[in-house]
Amino acid sequence: MKYLTIQEVTYAGPGSFEPRLGPLMDALLALEAADAAIEDPDLTADLSSGLVDVQMIINADDPAAAMVRALATLRAAIHAIGDATRRWQTASAVMHVAPADEADQLLMPA
Repeated sequence: MKYLTIQEVTYAGPGSFEPRLGPLMDALLALEAADAAIEDPDLTADLSSGLVDVQMIINADDPAAAMVRALATLRAAIHAIGDATRRWQTASAVMHVAPADEADQLLMPA
């Protein structure tokens, strides 16, 4: 089953994270090309706060497996650009997961 995942992470490293966003997106696209379970990665960022939403569709057996795969994919992309995950607060990230065909639930305000 396909699940839409959205991870809300914060960059807490020194300096601006804006120059890292392009390489991070490139790394996510490379991981997508290498793994058929990953589709349509995308990210949005708030440069003033360091908040980044990383979205992707994960093909997995259940929502928990989709969450694990999405987090592992993001962490792999962070390492691929030479960054440390301690700068990107993935351990305390908020994760949203919904079946891809019902993804409107995640994108609508509460």
